Amino acid sequence: MIATNHALTGAAIAVVIKQPILAIPLAFVSHFICDAIPHFGVDLKFNSRAMYVWLILDGLFALSAAGFLLWHGVESPVLLAMCGFVAMSPDFAWLYYGLNNKLGKVVEYDTLTKIHHIVQWYQKVPGIIIEASWATLMIYIIIRAQTI
Repeated sequence: MIATNHALTGAAIAVVIKQPILAIPLAFVSHFICDAIPHFGVDLKFNSRAMYVWLILDGLFALSAAGFLLWHGVESPVLLAMCGFVAMSPDFAWLYYGLNNKLGKVVEYDTLTKIHHIVQWYQKVPGIIIEASWATLMIYIIIRAQTI
């Protein structure tokens, strides 16, 4: 999934669970569950202009979602931000491996990254429909949980 949806999922977990000791590890695990759901993906070459454009767009989506939630007055914004960050964090492994491969080093994936690669069985353009639906659902859960 896109980073925005990982962050929104982590934030939704934070709002529903409310206990950092549980919410933070659950946010981490949520990353792999979300990536097992069919989602948007295109094959972007590491360090390409297209990759950077996509990362900037995804970052702007995430910042817009965060701004919307802050404007809406979410409780515990620090916990939401922490869980959002932790939910996105497994994707930082791709940066590590991309940089090492770009530097000409042959790198074998660690066990967690191998699992991460396996669970992402469907990453195609039509997955954008699932991504948009997921983002809408997570924002709804976050806002709804605030009013309960």
